[in-house]
Amino acid sequence: MKNSTKIFSVLLAITLLFTAIPFSASAKTLAEFDAEIEKYEKEIAESNEGQANAKKKLEQLQEQSRVIDQKIALIEKEMAPIQKKINELTAEINEFQARIKKLEKEIKDVTAQMEQQEKDIADTQELLRKRLRATYMAGETSELEIFLSATDFSDFLARSEFLRQVAKHDTGVIKELEEKIKELNRMLEDLDAKRTEVEEKKKSVEADRAEQQAEKAVLDVKMSEVKAAQAKNDANIKKQNEIISKYNQDSAYYQQLMAQAEKEKADFAAQLDKEINNEGSKGDGTVVNGNTNHKFRVSSRGLISPIQEPTVYYSATYAQHSSRGTASVDLCGPANRVINGKTYYTTKGAKFYAVADGVVTKSSYIASSNGHYINIDHGNGLSSLGAHLDARYVSVGDKVKQGQVIGLVGNTGNCWPRPSESNPVAGSHLHFEMRLNGNRINPEIYLPSPLV
Repeated sequence: MKNSTKIFSVLLAITLLFTAIPFSASAKTLAEFDAEIEKYEKEIAESNEGQANAKKKLEQLQEQSRVIDQKIALIEKEMAPIQKKINELTAEINEFQARIKKLEKEIKDVTAQMEQQEKDIADTQELLRKRLRATYMAGETSELEIFLSATDFSDFLARSEFLRQVAKHDTGVIKELEEKIKELNRMLEDLDAKRTEVEEKKKSVEADRAEQQAEKAVLDVKMSEVKAAQAKNDANIKKQNEIISKYNQDSAYYQQLMAQAEKEKADFAAQLDKEINNEGSKGDGTVVNGNTNHKFRVSSRGLISPIQEPTVYYSATYAQHSSRGTASVDLCGPANRVINGKTYYTTKGAKFYAVADGVVTKSSYIASSNGHYINIDHGNGLSSLGAHLDARYVSVGDKVKQGQVIGLVGNTGNCWPRPSESNPVAGSHLHFEMRLNGNRINPEIYLPSPLV
């Protein structure tokens, strides 16, 4: 409804309103106050309507937020066992990896041992070759040579046994090393088999984990989409709250402006009452009427009814009005009347009679309260006022006689229900006040009892 320019204008208006020169009753007419108040009421109504629409939109967004939260909860519920399974498989994979690492270390150790054994065999074989070569070079490579070189037979036997033992020892060492290499080869084959088995299991578990991760990836995409929708919805909620806050501020500004205008209007109305009091006569309220030609019923106080219809009644009594803070009565006198070509049973258009002789002190119009109204001073401190008229036939200073038609009853000003194009007679009645020395009194005491 409102943009930043309008808010600025409101702030400027408030600033000017509260910093201006103190109110002077003569600065504005009541009609201008009414127009101003009506404008603020319209602004407040528009602000309230905008706020209601924004709140409705906010409720829709909040409902969407609840739906999104439910979707997130469902996805998280679906994702939880998958994530748990992934964690379990990961732990199992890590365990397999540790076992593979341990087996690889053992394989490395066995391989190192095999290399060492092979080196030992090579060293032994080299030592044997060197010994044989040295023996050969010494010329003692056959038993004949050993025999011929021996000092006696015992020496020959000793030398032959020594050579056999040396050869046997060297052969045993080599065989022992070869057996160790065979054992290490078996160990190596066993470790390789275990490693292969563990790696196969690891691959199987990794495949299971990949499958679980693929399922989780699908859910992650869903979650990402839902979270994006949630973020967008949250942004819209924030925006609606800002709009509602702005409407609240607008409404508060116009409430302040309207309150000030109503205060000024009340001050003006008080001034009007003061003027009626100051300009009116003083006395005991005794009514003095001259010769009259009417044949209307007169009360014991000397007044006639302001409406002379066959069906006159109070639509609101003095007690009812006083409880609302307006000491007055409402009178109706319905009859069949043709208005704009259509017949209505209504008070609208009924003649408004002067209840006693007097002088017109007010004949004016107030849009949002009295509408067209007339005030007459009857002398001795007594005055009467009729409001919501459709027409006024007298002006300030005119002298009137009891029973004289001074206007027509209508529904101008603040009437309820409001008249409309479809029902132009709605709210028709005569708002009637009486004052004694400027103070409002009960008109029912002075007027004849209603006919109906």
